[in-house]
Amino acid sequence: MRNRLYILTVVAIVISSCASNKQLRYFNDLPEADRIELPHMSQVERTVQDGDRLLITIGAQDPEAAALFNAYGGVNSSGVNSSGAVRSESEIVGTLVDADGTIELPYMGKVKATGLTSMQLRDQLTLSLVKYLRGPLVTVKFFQIKFTVLGEVRNPGTFTLPLQRTTFLDALGAAGDLPISAKRHDIQIYRDYNGKRTIFKVDLRKKDLLYNQELFQVRHNDVIYVQPRDSRRFSDESRFYASMVTLTVGIIAIFTRVF
Repeated sequence: MRNRLYILTVVAIVISSCASNKQLRYFNDLPEADRIELPHMSQVERTVQDGDRLLITIGAQDPEAAALFNAYGGVNSSGVNSSGAVRSESEIVGTLVDADGTIELPYMGKVKATGLTSMQLRDQLTLSLVKYLRGPLVTVKFFQIKFTVLGEVRNPGTFTLPLQRTTFLDALGAAGDLPISAKRHDIQIYRDYNGKRTIFKVDLRKKDLLYNQELFQVRHNDVIYVQPRDSRRFSDESRFYASMVTLTVGIIAIFTRVF
């Protein structure tokens, strides 16, 4: 009898614990399998925004002529600094996109950049540089991606990564992931991108995020806000588990003495 009561009590606690843990796990509705194939997700083409810094490198048949353009904010044609050492990313200031959506280069003046992809801007600059350089070769890269994670996370703040692509899970990882006190089902993404301001909602308990390209890939300047769970519910859960443990210990103690 004592063993049966002990087993029933433990089973009740485990079942209650599993029900609560399911609310804390990510992607609960994925099928039970050792391997799950997800569809290919192509990288979203990032477009230039006001305030971006671009790494623009210009080459040409005459390296000295190309160096004039690179020294204005990118790298010189040889990729080295004045001392002859290879320049690191921390040494490169980059070309700033002004508030009017333009970049400024020698001779060319202001060039419209906002709204273009890196490849479109590269092609536009290449055509314009034909007037000044023989055989111009241009590369355009985004210097970094910046996003902010606020609310109920372990390490809130603004993060800057030297990556071209960052996922929603990368962003949570940078912020130290979610504590038990965070809501998994009502995470908000505030996005101001390409002239549109939008708020999205994410439910991490469901697999939908893994299939949604627009949400899974973080955009430059995204703000992710994680709401805290209801404090009363969190306290009720804590008291429930404490009472269950106390009850279990009490039952075991009583039946140990009786039998």
